[in-house]
Amino acid sequence: MSAVALSRPARVLRIEIRRSVVPWSVPLILALFFFDSYRTAAGFPPNWTVHASAITNNLAWDFAPFAAGLGAWVASREGRRNTGDLLATTARPAWARQAAALGATLFWLLLTFLAAVAALYIQVALQATWGGPPLWPVVVGAVQVVTLAVLGFTAGALFPGRFTAPLAAIGAFLLVFIGFHAALNLTPDSSTNALLSPATGLPLEDVGVFYHVAPDVAIAQVMFMGGITVALLGVLVVAPVFRVRGGLSGAVGRAGRPLCAAGVVLLAAGVAASWTAFALTGTAKLGVSGWDIPALHDAASDQPIPYTPDCAGTAFPVCVHPAFSGDLPAAAAALQPVAAELKGLPGAPVRAEEVPAAGEGVSGTPPVYHYDGNNGIAPFLGSPAGADNARWRAGFQQELLTEFIAGPPNAGPRPDASVLPPTAAQQAVITALMTVAGSQAQFGEDMTNGHPTAGATPAQIDAAAQRFASLSTAARHAWLAAHLPALRVGEITLAQLP
Repeated sequence: MSAVALSRPARVLRIEIRRSVVPWSVPLILALFFFDSYRTAAGFPPNWTVHASAITNNLAWDFAPFAAGLGAWVASREGRRNTGDLLATTARPAWARQAAALGATLFWLLLTFLAAVAALYIQVALQATWGGPPLWPVVVGAVQVVTLAVLGFTAGALFPGRFTAPLAAIGAFLLVFIGFHAALNLTPDSSTNALLSPATGLPLEDVGVFYHVAPDVAIAQVMFMGGITVALLGVLVVAPVFRVRGGLSGAVGRAGRPLCAAGVVLLAAGVAASWTAFALTGTAKLGVSGWDIPALHDAASDQPIPYTPDCAGTAFPVCVHPAFSGDLPAAAAALQPVAAELKGLPGAPVRAEEVPAAGEGVSGTPPVYHYDGNNGIAPFLGSPAGADNARWRAGFQQELLTEFIAGPPNAGPRPDASVLPPTAAQQAVITALMTVAGSQAQFGEDMTNGHPTAGATPAQIDAAAQRFASLSTAARHAWLAAHLPALRVGEITLAQLP
């Protein structure tokens, strides 16, 4: 008898799955996924973590209205068809019918979601040369789909009507939009509770490459959304109590005290979990592996991931992380010409290596040019073929020359001042060396109080650069060897350039 009783819910669930309205929406969801998430991720660099961001960013926008709208439509069918009183006379309680309908809805939504995730991961697997598929974004995205579906289902069950489903879909879209907007404005000095939003901006190109991505924020997001889901399930359980006439005690007696107690426990546990996650994100701090939550953080994620760099070139070796090995030929071809102009000068780098963010510059013995994803191979944000263009190549070369000739960027004297550009003489020398290398410098005209910040107009700088570039290689090298220290500290003027 018990086996038969246990098989009844499974049979009801199978019937709900076969007769669900969700499959009719699957083609539309997949079409939206293809034109939005899939095609957007196709333009990302071949980095597993960056591609996985499309799950919580683009895919969330694609699924949010459908999950909430379909959940509300399924839950409100009894109210729309005016069959509530008829079904109340059956032996199966309302919560059992709702559980089967909700389970079937979640089955099709999660199946479609996982199929979309598989397509995204297959896409990056065909390109990536380092790492593997992250699982936390999948968990966060799946929990988000479940939460939005349960939210819509609860709205449909409590307020059945023809307009409940579209209003739930619009509301879910607005919730994702508000969270996304709050996450975009997140700074270390602002409230970090915006980390609860799974939808954020595009991460840095080298995230998850040099350091493991700490799961702290993902755990808090799952706790927060999972708590909301559990609380909503508790609301669904206790909702029939308030529909029964005859006072609260009579309603509890008719609905069943154990069932009411279970609903209250679910509601309390869900609220507690969500509030705990909210409080935890308020303590988040920015670390080497992303946002760290002290109560959830594992110090092991702060340790760098060991790797062997891929290098090319003999006279001036250029090395990249294996995750960007497809960009190595373009990176080596870009830096070799300008490195040849610096060879033999005091403090000139003998090689170039890719490093994590905030580690760029020329340092070490012998000197090495360290570049990161912001001023190195990653800014083109695309496939390795995207790096092989003149504008990117010139920018990469200019970063190396600027670091060597002008040094790290300096800010103005005021606290709110922007970064000062290289001096006029430094710009002229950098422009000249890039001209010799076959590229064009990309300095803009920076003004302060109506006057050029660099101390000269672009026309004056270009004239001095052409004059310096017209010298022979030996003459340029000899002048730089003799005047490089003074040029670096800004003591050389345009008139002093040969």
